[in-house]
Amino acid sequence: MLDEFVEHKKEILGVIENIETLSKDDAGVVDDQLAVIRERLITNSFNLVILGQFKRGKTTLINSLIGKEVLPSSVVPLTSIVTILKFGKEIRCTIFMEDGSEKEISVEKLSIYITEKENPRNIRGVRCAIIEYPSHFLEKGMLLVDTPGVGSTFLHNTETTYEFLDHLDAALFLMSADVPISQVEKELLDTIKDSTQKIFFVLNKIDNLTSNEVEEIVAFNKQVLEEMGFAVHKIWPISAREALKAKIMNNDIQLSQSGLLELADALGSFLSSEKGKIVLNTAISKTQRFISRKLSQIAIEKKTLVASGEELEDKLNTFQKLVANLKQERDDITYLLKGESDKLCLKVQNMLEVLEEKETPGIKQCLTDFYEKNFGLSPTVFRDEMQKVIKDEIIRGFDVFRKDSEQTISSNIQETFNRFTKRSSDIIREFKTAAEVLFEVTMDQAEFAVELAKDNSFYYMVQEYTAPTEEEVKSVLRAFLPKSMSRKMVFNEMVERVSSDVSRNCGRIRSDLTARICKTMNHYAKQLKDLGSDLIDQIEQAIQKGQERRRAGDESVRIELALLADKSKKLEEHKGKLKNIWDSINPVDVKQEQINMAMQ
Repeated sequence: MLDEFVEHKKEILGVIENIETLSKDDAGVVDDQLAVIRERLITNSFNLVILGQFKRGKTTLINSLIGKEVLPSSVVPLTSIVTILKFGKEIRCTIFMEDGSEKEISVEKLSIYITEKENPRNIRGVRCAIIEYPSHFLEKGMLLVDTPGVGSTFLHNTETTYEFLDHLDAALFLMSADVPISQVEKELLDTIKDSTQKIFFVLNKIDNLTSNEVEEIVAFNKQVLEEMGFAVHKIWPISAREALKAKIMNNDIQLSQSGLLELADALGSFLSSEKGKIVLNTAISKTQRFISRKLSQIAIEKKTLVASGEELEDKLNTFQKLVANLKQERDDITYLLKGESDKLCLKVQNMLEVLEEKETPGIKQCLTDFYEKNFGLSPTVFRDEMQKVIKDEIIRGFDVFRKDSEQTISSNIQETFNRFTKRSSDIIREFKTAAEVLFEVTMDQAEFAVELAKDNSFYYMVQEYTAPTEEEVKSVLRAFLPKSMSRKMVFNEMVERVSSDVSRNCGRIRSDLTARICKTMNHYAKQLKDLGSDLIDQIEQAIQKGQERRRAGDESVRIELALLADKSKKLEEHKGKLKNIWDSINPVDVKQEQINMAMQ
């Protein structure tokens, strides 16, 4: 399967190279759209992130897949920095620092930078380590990512792992055969549930158990995972330690018994049949769309070359009116979008006013209850505890508000974008249809789409309270008031603070939420500014080139028409090659096809 993936990849790259040659303009410049498609296909890889609780054998598993102890391992929590292994013809180790610098080191010095023992709490400021290694397992585009274990003695190791989750394409979740799945592991799985569609569940250290015990723990973990909502087709039982020993000793029997070969085949099949298919299909689709655009340009240039002077002038005038109308529609949508942004910001303000009216009396009541139940505390301790009550109540109430408000605002933004995206797509389609009629050509389907990066910055900020200063405490003591009166003064002071504290935090949230709304809307509006630009540029370039040839004389027109005919023929041939590759990657179920034909 992997060999088929590589072969198809080479075929597609060959077609792209030929199209690049055909698509060079008079100055020899290649359209950068093809360059992007080619680059993404060449550099395609996917991050297989190895996840799990500390001391589950993640590093040993990676070493066993590679067949050599490349990464350092230990009996204590060791890996503290995300470490990535990728294919390279020669061994090369690069350390990327948090300040943006990088340095090449020998693999033998790797532990100095990535281990807790030699780089405690990442005092060296390492962002990540990348190791290039000549492994057949990595050659097909797989990147193995070793992460610190979660739930270890070192909290920052857990944080490092969670920070990397946005980068995973597929996850290999490593459990241990000698302990049932833990709460820490379940929390990590809940986090990655929506981050990837592919998780390989692996049970390590099976060499410590009998076959019956392995079956028992596999069944138990499978039940737990299914109760969590995971569709578990298989849990792969392995012994990473025995597999590594077997590879080092070239012991095929021991390697087979370790279970690693079956897991490696599954990973390879995933790259070829699932992830690989997506990558190849995407490259083919984008290249075919590029060809379609080029064929449309050629057709428009031909029309420009052969049209009479009066006919061409009429077409150009009509086209300019179409462009002006599209730009006006674009400006109108941008203006309306600003109004939608203002509406959402006003909605946030109204929601916070309701929150403030609800939380302020509630917190004051909590203070009253606390006051009535804690007569034995000294004024100083009483003050500290009441501050804690205010803070805890604000966190509680605002946490509920944050979840509700995020859902409400996100839904409103999505509904707004759905409406505006539909209208934008309609405008593009209307423009395209008019241009097709005007120039008598068929153009590639155009849709307006906006990719909105997931924004995780919705958060509320609770004002941190400072303990009363020494001078404040002394001022109470100097007053020589009875304890009960001092407590009453503290109580009144705290009650008076509630309104300002709630209001201040509402202001913080208002600022944060409105800033996020404006940022998201502005991102959308910026992309609206380019609505239809590609299509307009495509047509204008063809018209301009045709006009230049007309000005150069009849002979230039004749030569250009011949070149365009030849180029069209070759592009159509390349389009056919891509279709053949597509059919090879996506074979049609003959029986289903017959059923479909019978139903037509």
